[in-house]
Amino acid sequence: MDRITEKDIEGLAPRQREDGTLADGFLWDGEQTGFGVKATPAGKKVFIVQYRIGGRAGKTQRVTVGAYGAVTLTHARKAAKEILGKAATKIDVAREYRQLKRDKRKEKDAGTLRGAIERYVELNQKGGRYWTHKKARLLGSDMKGILDKPVRSIAHKDMLAVLDKVRARSENAARLLLVDLRPFFKWAVPRIPLDSNPMTDIEPPKPTESRERVLEDFEVRAMWQAASGMAWPFASIYRLLLLTGARREEVAGMPWGELDLYSALWQIPGARTKNGRPHRVPLMPPTVALLDPAAIAAAKTGLGYPDSQLVFSTTGKTPPSGWSKAKRALDASMKELLGTRFKEWRVHDLRRTCATGMEDLGIPTHIVETALNHVSGAKAGIVGVYQRAEHKEAVRAAFEAWAKRVIDIVGGGVPSNVIPLRKT
Repeated sequence: MDRITEKDIEGLAPRQREDGTLADGFLWDGEQTGFGVKATPAGKKVFIVQYRIGGRAGKTQRVTVGAYGAVTLTHARKAAKEILGKAATKIDVAREYRQLKRDKRKEKDAGTLRGAIERYVELNQKGGRYWTHKKARLLGSDMKGILDKPVRSIAHKDMLAVLDKVRARSENAARLLLVDLRPFFKWAVPRIPLDSNPMTDIEPPKPTESRERVLEDFEVRAMWQAASGMAWPFASIYRLLLLTGARREEVAGMPWGELDLYSALWQIPGARTKNGRPHRVPLMPPTVALLDPAAIAAAKTGLGYPDSQLVFSTTGKTPPSGWSKAKRALDASMKELLGTRFKEWRVHDLRRTCATGMEDLGIPTHIVETALNHVSGAKAGIVGVYQRAEHKEAVRAAFEAWAKRVIDIVGGGVPSNVIPLRKT
């Protein structure tokens, strides 16, 4: 192709796919390799430069020079020549541009509320999901309206407006956000510094009502039966939640590498637990029966399984989605089984049902709390500092007793595809 002209650019249009939708259209210069123009479905035309570093094996990089009209063809050609010249000497201009963009964003954010929050999190965060969730709330949509304001300009009325808006949607969400904001501003006052603390005299939302919902035996039986009729992975997930007492995120994000099937053990690292503490869950035969039979068979025969891939995933890389839809379907099936005896319940109630069920079997509270990696009650405060023994045998016995109890409730033995596991 010849050298690109203004006329060529004027005639450039997006490419039409076979299904009728539009995609980017490209025009490449015949004289200067790697220089071209892109026409987008949105109606924009931009000058681009494309190159590789390291020959054919290198990854293709693309840099946008500027929009046609704002940048002349002559200027774009000159800029492309400079970029391609740098690429020839193995200077990755695309990477430089990305870093420059990040630096500019940091500079812009430095004096904003967003920048202050990011610094606060960076300096104070610890392992576990606690800080991940805290950061998500502090930088989330509820705070969007004030995040880019100068942090020193944030006033009492701004925070009241934010919290009142959240409170109108959910008292619990407002309470969680307030709990996150108070220590942040306490940290920020002497360090920014701020003239005053905008959280002063803000009344907390109503406290969350403590939930005591525990599923009765007939509800456990109905849940088990209803879950059995669901598609993968929820058919296994809901029953596994009941058997292990684990949290939803822990089960959904379980990689094969955390499972030692021969030792009958699931070892969750602190980075994936709510309290940041590693957790050991002994695996009983009914629990193992709920995992992927093909992967279990591969492990049993020594073929191995993909450590990094997720157990309950259709892709192996991302946790399952569609929880709300799945819970509605489960509830609908339970309503068919129970009729007027059906009562609303939450996924977390399965964890409480497991804990209560263990205690009903005569298992001491401190063993139950160890089994569920729960730090409160018998393990709270100074007691928790000195009672960190894992009680391995007692915990395994607790899960064994609870698994037997569940199978008795649901009226069935261990499925035939269960692989016998060796105890540690």
